[in-house]
Amino acid sequence: HWLILHGRYVCKARTPECWRCKVADLCSFRKKVLEKPRGR
Repeated sequence: HWLILHGRYVCKARTPECWRCKVADLCSFRKKVLEKPRGR
């Protein structure tokens, strides 16, 4: 259940928050951004 919640709140379809991800090293998402974007 925790992995499902993680996917819902961190791995969002349109704007994934890869910098918050605890399993980013296991992820194969090609457009991964590990730095938090700056404010708008």
